[in-house]
Amino acid sequence: MGKWAKSLFGRESFGEIGIVLAGVSSQEIEKKILGFFEKVVSSKDLAEKNRIRYPIVFNVYGAPAMVDALSIMYDGGCRIIIFVGFAYGGFKNLEIGSIVIPNKSYHFEGIYHHIEPDRKAAFPDKDLKKKLEGVFMREGIGYINGINISVPAVVFQLPHANREYKRIKPLTLEMELAACYSRAKDIGIRAAGVLIVSDNRRRGVGDTTKERLKLRDSAKIKVLKTVVSNITHFKLPKLPTEKEFSIDNYLASVIEDPNDVTNVYRKEK
Repeated sequence: MGKWAKSLFGRESFGEIGIVLAGVSSQEIEKKILGFFEKVVSSKDLAEKNRIRYPIVFNVYGAPAMVDALSIMYDGGCRIIIFVGFAYGGFKNLEIGSIVIPNKSYHFEGIYHHIEPDRKAAFPDKDLKKKLEGVFMREGIGYINGINISVPAVVFQLPHANREYKRIKPLTLEMELAACYSRAKDIGIRAAGVLIVSDNRRRGVGDTTKERLKLRDSAKIKVLKTVVSNITHFKLPKLPTEKEFSIDNYLASVIEDPNDVTNVYRKEK
């Protein structure tokens, strides 16, 4: 373990708690978030606080990128993930900047369709979610619980007036959270997510007015400042798993002949 982590973070190992920021963050926002730590350790997003190095992954866009990011963070020793992303809140027309802590996220992004067709929904780690909600309540940050739907892309998704959505009654919609919840649990990471409403029926993603962007980004900064200030509070025992996940072993297992000597991922004897 460690070589995959080093390729992304410049270090083979780091602390057990990490942060993933889905969607696009400006360089100004990235700088502010990293400023909540004591220093940036490497040219990649690895920040230090109280001598502990925390992986901070920005600009994770889409479910496939989410799955890969989690695997690489796991390779470096990360076992707890706080997910922060933007979401559409137009089902109930939540105001821009509203904060949601989802208790379920449905897979409409297709990431598991060919591998595990029966997997329809994913859930946060209940203990981590409870800790996250406790911190927000203590810090006076208002939030809403609800159901989320993860879709393939902003410009490629089901019409909202479909039978499944009417049955599910979602509160938010985005692209990465279901993949985060599902894959994290698969490989042994505790994950809980926070979504910030960035658009609704009145104000779409193409609305670049300063007011909308300020509301959206201010909420994001408030959430990240709170998470970083309380980051050690999120420590929990490791999630029990049948076996330790290894990227190399997994890749070796999906190649047609994993024992082929030309298989660069095959397990060393």
